[in-house]
Amino acid sequence: MITDRHTKVLMTILAFALLLNGLNPWINPSQAVAVETTVSKDNNCSSDKKINTQTLDGVNNVERLLGYIESSVNDVQLTISSIDRKLSDLSSDNRKERN
Repeated sequence: MITDRHTKVLMTILAFALLLNGLNPWINPSQAVAVETTVSKDNNCSSDKKINTQTLDGVNNVERLLGYIESSVNDVQLTISSIDRKLSDLSSDNRKERN
């Protein structure tokens, strides 16, 4: 049949294209180029200080945020425990009145 021939040709072309795609790094490898830069030590130290200061400020901000979240969670837990205590007191009062 003619469709079988076309299918075989198409599959052969696809297989050949995938083979060439897989062999591309060996056939035409990309060039690895290293660029050497010279940096004076004074500039390097000042930029390191700036980066360290920014990092320290970021850590301090995160610690403050975590403290705020922790205090908010503690407030919510205290509120829930007081509501539970009030509900348990109400339910015990209702039981006493029924008896």
